[in-house]
Amino acid sequence: MKRLSAVSMASLLLAAAAISSGAADAPVSIVVMFESDVDRDELGAVSAAELGRLQADTGLDFEWVGNTRTNARIFRTPAALTRDEATALARRIGVMEGVLWAAVEAGQGTVYARSALPAVAGIEDFIIRFKRGAGSLPLHVAKLSAVAGAGLVPTSETVGTAQVYRLLRPVSLTEAGEIERRLEALPEVRYADPVTRLKAQATVEPVTPSDEYFPQQWHLQSGPGAVAGSANVQAAWSLIRGAPEITVAVLDSGVLFAPTHPDLENRLAYRNAEKTVIVGWDMIRNPRFARDGNARDKKPKDEGDWETVGWCGKEDGRPVPSEFKPAEWHGSHVAGIIGAVTDNGIGVSGVDWFARIEPVRVLGPCDGNAKDIIQGIWWAAGKKGVGGTQPNPRPAHVINMSLGPDAPGSGPCPDAMQEAIDYALSRNAVVVVSAGNEKDDTRNYAPANCRGVIAVSAVGPSGDLASYSNFGAEVAVAAPGGDTGANGERPQDGILSTLNTSRKRPSAEGMSYGAMDGTSMAAPVVSGVVSLMLAADTEKKLDPQRIVAILRDTARPFPEGSRCATELEGRCGAGIVDAYAAVKAAMSQTIGPRAQ
Repeated sequence: MKRLSAVSMASLLLAAAAISSGAADAPVSIVVMFESDVDRDELGAVSAAELGRLQADTGLDFEWVGNTRTNARIFRTPAALTRDEATALARRIGVMEGVLWAAVEAGQGTVYARSALPAVAGIEDFIIRFKRGAGSLPLHVAKLSAVAGAGLVPTSETVGTAQVYRLLRPVSLTEAGEIERRLEALPEVRYADPVTRLKAQATVEPVTPSDEYFPQQWHLQSGPGAVAGSANVQAAWSLIRGAPEITVAVLDSGVLFAPTHPDLENRLAYRNAEKTVIVGWDMIRNPRFARDGNARDKKPKDEGDWETVGWCGKEDGRPVPSEFKPAEWHGSHVAGIIGAVTDNGIGVSGVDWFARIEPVRVLGPCDGNAKDIIQGIWWAAGKKGVGGTQPNPRPAHVINMSLGPDAPGSGPCPDAMQEAIDYALSRNAVVVVSAGNEKDDTRNYAPANCRGVIAVSAVGPSGDLASYSNFGAEVAVAAPGGDTGANGERPQDGILSTLNTSRKRPSAEGMSYGAMDGTSMAAPVVSGVVSLMLAADTEKKLDPQRIVAILRDTARPFPEGSRCATELEGRCGAGIVDAYAAVKAAMSQTIGPRAQ
């Protein structure tokens, strides 16, 4: 990978200054995650060589001021920069050799506390990582409980290199935030994350489509008849249609398997010749939510996520849900968007014709547990020793997470999740996530606000931001996610993909197709485009940083007069993903050898 010269960086900053409207009122801090610092214990001061290289490559006299709890380095600029200059600087540093990501650090006035909204069943667990040599476990238990003001008991679970502690009583998110702040003030604690629940980011119940499939898939189409919100995938197929060597992990509700959806069967990877065991993992530890009679196992089958009245507990004394909620088959819908069997005469087309889908089941009834999701990232990326699993035989090239926080505006990216994402990036896995469906700023929604991910907002057929989509500085690019209306009155404007008609358990007779909308649908469009880019990268030069740079550089502008081109300019992403332009750039790029 080529490094940025000091001269070119200086030119970039001068250009940014000319067009920026931001005020240069103070020096800024740039947070940089170096590949060599992933999954390490305590970090000391930055080396003179590391600091010197950063200074030489940018032409700026940076000062190292400390490290984050997840081992990223914090550097301060010597002079004030505008917002545009700081963003441009972070993006350029992010594609330097040996760098996983770089981001502008939020100022003191823009640090957002976790939401005070209550959780349905309360917070029951904390993921705590200690600093090296911090003392014995019994000492931690006594001290932690005293500082927390609530009893903490260590469990046998670990998340990465952190320990899971169970509270003796559930607490609200407000109280959990206070406990988190108190624990992280201890000198021996690196971080303490309350374990929240995350939910799938889809907004509309599926509808039954007509038997004309590809013509209804407006999100894939190219040419004169294509709508403004299309991802221009049809044109990209003239360049590449995918490769079976590429693996896309789908962290979601599992997949329709045994019975298997006919438009997904040949896109799964199998562990045996009989095709009775697929490559993937069921990460749901709690048998009640796993709904398969056990905890974690090698069967990432979607068992159905239906919920009866009150099945998820109570909120403000009211049962959740308040009425029967049928199964959504969310994971299969997402998987079909990425890689439904294409050109087989039935059903729908996927973005990628040949990539293997690797289901990692982390969502079930009542959504998903952050512990399971974080460990799902570790497992998908190839980390060995994840509790309750066997090593992944096909570490993912792309990880899709169409999910977001259960409580709106739940705060910054949990440290334990950031650690897992950093590990995935260090293994050259691209992490694609949905921006969220709350019509809000992504700064308070994990994993969209985690660093190094490709956060995706959603547009409808018109190319304007979908009515439900989140937006913000964290969004890299927009993609078609559909916009069917508040009550699903425009199903033709949704994203058509693979489903089951059963309202509870999957049925062989119920394999079907239907439309959904949400940033859950936009993220897998981008994951599919990334898998096409990787298939086209025959010289293996691409890495996650370069991929996001290509996606930004090749994105089509938002339509003139749209919200993303006016009031939300710069906050919907760089534009609408263009599969053809991105794949062509991946085939012709000359960035030099990929860092190892």
